[in-house]
Amino acid sequence: MKLFESPPETWEQIHLIHETVYTYSASVNFSTHRLVLRPREGHDIRLNSWNLTTSPECSIRWHRDMLDNTIALAEFQEISNVLSIRSDFTVSVPPDNTDRASPIFVPHPSLVAGIEQMVAVPYLQYIYPPEVGMLRSWFTGTGLAPKPGQTAAIFDDLAILIHRVIKYSRREVMGVQSPAETLKLSSGSCRDMAVLMMETSRSLGYPARFVSGYLESGNSKVGSGSTHAWAEIYLPEHGWTGYDPSIGKRVGPGHIAVGVSHHPRGVMPIVGGFTGLSGVSTSLKVGITTKRLPPMENSLSLQSQGEMQNR
Repeated sequence: MKLFESPPETWEQIHLIHETVYTYSASVNFSTHRLVLRPREGHDIRLNSWNLTTSPECSIRWHRDMLDNTIALAEFQEISNVLSIRSDFTVSVPPDNTDRASPIFVPHPSLVAGIEQMVAVPYLQYIYPPEVGMLRSWFTGTGLAPKPGQTAAIFDDLAILIHRVIKYSRREVMGVQSPAETLKLSSGSCRDMAVLMMETSRSLGYPARFVSGYLESGNSKVGSGSTHAWAEIYLPEHGWTGYDPSIGKRVGPGHIAVGVSHHPRGVMPIVGGFTGLSGVSTSLKVGITTKRLPPMENSLSLQSQGEMQNR
């Protein structure tokens, strides 16, 4: 039996380019930037190549954080009025699994037990503790919440519910709305909806975490995509299971994760600062492009951070 094998012939590739450009009204010095851009690999996704390029040049220190995310710390020596960070990679993904159309029925309450209870603690901690009771009442009031001892498609239903009642709004400002604010406004970004789902799941007693990454979409195919976020719920018989409330479905091969955390601040793609003259203004431009490629013909060696280029 093969324990690990090259992607099957049916696995297509996704080529993705994520380019972030900061422009300043005067030259500035850059602090160390924390980059969470390398795709996470697993049984359902294979990273075939990856190049990280920056302008001005930088030196990179790599490490894995406590959540097993790959982190790049970029040190810049030159001053500049432009900072460009470009992540360019290719992954192999399996065909869309039609099983996603079938709901996952889970027991209530959660059956996380044994040693997993200790690991689950951070994923049960509320980001907005005062809103927990409200979220529990909100979901219970929909009639979708099961009673103790019952099984139900809790999270398939929750993802569909959020998609139905919250209008997607692309917000460029940093940070997330609280779940109460998202419900009050009936609108939010993908990260706002992910936090709403995450906090509601925790209010019901299920470990949940925030996922940062990308979604192959009509916008990304024409070069106007954006970073994406969704939630994962821990189901003992299924493991971490991704749900994307912004589309009302479980995640599929078009979702590419780069970071996971118990808190959305833990996996922001780019974090850093600058120093310069008083009154320096900044503008930001982000572009994400995806393209489907044929399956790999042969098993190829991974090109990863060893091939990182600084320009």
